[in-house]
Amino acid sequence: MKYDGIVIYSDLDGTLLNDKRELLKENMDAISHFVSQGGSFAVATGRMERTTLINFPQLAINCPSIFFNGALVFDVNTQEVLCSTFMPEGLAPVMQEIFYRYPTACLEINVHGKAYVFNLNDIVRAQIKREGIEVVEGSWQEIPENWLKVLFADKHEVLEKIKADLDGLGRKDINVMFSEHELLDIVSSDVSKGMALKKLRTLYKNKWKLVVAVGDNDNDYDMLKQSDLSIAVSNATPKVKSVSDYIISHHNIPCIPQVLEILGSHLKHTGLKEGNCW
Repeated sequence: MKYDGIVIYSDLDGTLLNDKRELLKENMDAISHFVSQGGSFAVATGRMERTTLINFPQLAINCPSIFFNGALVFDVNTQEVLCSTFMPEGLAPVMQEIFYRYPTACLEINVHGKAYVFNLNDIVRAQIKREGIEVVEGSWQEIPENWLKVLFADKHEVLEKIKADLDGLGRKDINVMFSEHELLDIVSSDVSKGMALKKLRTLYKNKWKLVVAVGDNDNDYDMLKQSDLSIAVSNATPKVKSVSDYIISHHNIPCIPQVLEILGSHLKHTGLKEGNCW
């Protein structure tokens, strides 16, 4: 089939979704067409794994997706965890100290299937509503081990200060990145969308012949570098654009039809032969 052995990984917010966080019909139709012709499609997002099942059940995902910016690789169809990477232990005092410096910031600690929230603000209220997150507002003592991701939510200028504070700690065991303008994510240092994609490429090296990645924010940077064909939307950060083979329209214009057009041209010019898909 036309797209046998070809995989597309797409970011959600700021890429596949428009600025109203909607999945447009044109994107859904293009994905369904791609999958019907042998292609494999998955998402790579900072969101938790529940988000695709609750918010986008009609999305034609047919291979393992990347969640929590790479901390979790999860097959939404089989409910199988392929890989999970937890944050270092003993981070609670560090996060508490940073959190108490910024009274307007919300702190969210993500474990498998739940989010523990402190100082709930409008940014996270909106996140909860759109993502269907199961939230617990409690004490630090109630938080279980095996953190997947920590998130700070506030105005961008406040998050810049929080990021500077975290970077200033000089820790080599955490990775701090913006996933959105008002969201700052912290994961283990050996976690990124790119590292997760690298593991998947190794796992499926005999089945994948071309990996396409599309994204917009700095948490997509490593994923685009790890792909064979990297595509950024026009609203992407300069860092992401710097490693992109192609730059397409703003995310309010459906991206997947544009991706398939680029892919068609790429296949025509490279003469990539049909192979076996997974």
